[in-house]
Amino acid sequence: MADTNRTEMIAPKKLMLLVTVVKKGKGTFFADFLKNYQSNLQVSVVGIGTAENNLVEFLGLKENKRSVIFSIVREDLLKQILEALEERFYTVDEGAGIAFAVPLSSVIGKLSYGFLSNDQRMIQEN
Repeated sequence: MADTNRTEMIAPKKLMLLVTVVKKGKGTFFADFLKNYQSNLQVSVVGIGTAENNLVEFLGLKENKRSVIFSIVREDLLKQILEALEERFYTVDEGAGIAFAVPLSSVIGKLSYGFLSNDQRMIQEN
C-alpha cells in the first residue's frame, strides 16, 4: 500500500556527470581546476586509446594514454565549466582534450546530494 502522505524531495539543482579526457599527466591539473566550479567529487583514471595505428599517426597523436576525470557538477554551471575547459585545452593541453556531460537521474540521500551539489544548507554539522 502506497504512502499517500509522502512527499518527494526535488533537488533544487540538477547534477551532471562530467567526463574530461586530457593528456596523461594533466589529470591533476584539470581535477584541481574543476574544484573552482564547486565540484566536490572527482575521480581520475588512466585511459588507453584503442584507435588503429594509421588513424593515430594521421591525427598526429603520439601517445595513446590519457587521463580521464569523472566529476560531479551542477547543471547550472555546466556551460561555464565547458567554456572554461575549452579555453584551458588550448592553453594548457595544446588543444588535446575533450569533455562531455551526462545527466544524473537520481542521488539517494539529502546529505549525499548536499555534498555533491556543494549546497551548504543541506549538509548538517554534528
